[in-house]
Amino acid sequence: MYKLTEDKIRLIFGFKVRHLRSEQNLSQQEIADKSGLSVSYINEIEKGKKFPKADKIAELAEALGTSYDYLVSTKLPRALTPLVDIFNSGVLDELPFEHFGIDYQKFVEIITQSPAKVSAFISTYIDIARNYDLNKEKFLSAALRSYQELHDNYFPQLEKEAELCARKYKIPLNEPVDWTFLKEILTKEYGTTITELREKDDNNALPYLRALYYPERRELAIHPDLHPYQKAFILAKEIGYHWLKLPLDQRIYYYKDWSSTEKFDQALVNFQASYFAGSLLLPLQSFCSDVSYFLESMEFPGQFLESLLKRWNTSPETLMYRLTNVLPGRFGLQKIFFLRFNQDGNRQSFHLSKELHLGNKHQPHGNESGEHYCRRWISINIFNQLSAEKKQALGIQKSSYIDTGLQYIVLSWARQTLIHPFSRTSVSIGIEINNEARKKIRWIDDPDIPVREVNITCQRCRLEDCSERAAEPRIYKKLQEIQRVKDLLKSQGLIK
Repeated sequence: MYKLTEDKIRLIFGFKVRHLRSEQNLSQQEIADKSGLSVSYINEIEKGKKFPKADKIAELAEALGTSYDYLVSTKLPRALTPLVDIFNSGVLDELPFEHFGIDYQKFVEIITQSPAKVSAFISTYIDIARNYDLNKEKFLSAALRSYQELHDNYFPQLEKEAELCARKYKIPLNEPVDWTFLKEILTKEYGTTITELREKDDNNALPYLRALYYPERRELAIHPDLHPYQKAFILAKEIGYHWLKLPLDQRIYYYKDWSSTEKFDQALVNFQASYFAGSLLLPLQSFCSDVSYFLESMEFPGQFLESLLKRWNTSPETLMYRLTNVLPGRFGLQKIFFLRFNQDGNRQSFHLSKELHLGNKHQPHGNESGEHYCRRWISINIFNQLSAEKKQALGIQKSSYIDTGLQYIVLSWARQTLIHPFSRTSVSIGIEINNEARKKIRWIDDPDIPVREVNITCQRCRLEDCSERAAEPRIYKKLQEIQRVKDLLKSQGLIK
């Protein structure tokens, strides 16, 4: 339970004054006349900016026809109780107002102007959050994603810092960096000892950790089974914490990062370190030269894209995610989405573990209602290309959404995970096909690129002859029933 601070007590007091006044249809002037207080002072009270002394509270209580004790208590009418729940939860303390350019005081003023309506809105939001399992981790993830989308996922200052760091420590800017070189930098420059993560050190939690930092001995222990490029990313991220002067106690090294994230600032710190690592390992200028060649090829350059993994000694996810930085930031391709799917041992189970939408919210998106994602998405059907012999696959597809007509060119990479042999992951980038994309991507109309009609989920899809269907179109049928009723009412002139 969070302690109510003085400013929140002032807000609650102001809510009650405004609520009691509104219930009696009294103006601020009428309350001023009855209590002897000025209109401006009452206005400040209702906004939560002033808390009157005891004698003035007594006069205000009499003018509002209530008791002194009720007015000074934190108990609110039932219609306003969700506001106290919000204050008690501490959620307002965790909302990243400043990062989104929102003035906290103005936000509070909006609440004070219509507390009953805001209270109803909050109650609705809480109900929706419960129905869709919107827990704290998902909320923080969504907040960070919105922050990235607000900046087109391109941060020039972080790019600049990564280049300055590379030049200072002589990290190569046009070829891959070996993880042992980064290890030396951390040891010599920052006094960090790099060791292997041992099962006895982490209470049998080894499968759930990539790395773990022991502050008392300044030791960073890394999972021994990680690929060299994964070790390089962890070490580059650790350098980022130091170089950017980020709070070192905010590190996150769990596989499921959000389970250990407590506040938005912590999420932001780790995002900045991760972005720095991506920029350090795939330097901006050299990587942009590769992307230019990729976009300007006359045919889809799949082999060239695969060669970039070796050129930069990196993973498909790091490469694809780096594209979400430079495509909007340096090439003007603003309408992009990024998806990461995980597939466990049950070959029909798919979990969307990461998504990003730049330019606007795009057609393929996550849902928390148990619906089955369209099996025609390259992001999902690419898993069929993996086998015991083939542990990695690259695919491309032109996706045409049957209900909107929107088209996307979608690149997808799937692979078996290194530590969990029965787990697979795919990462995809989709670029909306529009005039700008046609100008920038020369191979966009390559006839060898397969074209498929797709939808969002099976439950919402009207396609009748879909061999990939994983669930009946119950939502689509329900919506059709509702539409037939509306059409009937319109034909009778009962609705417009």
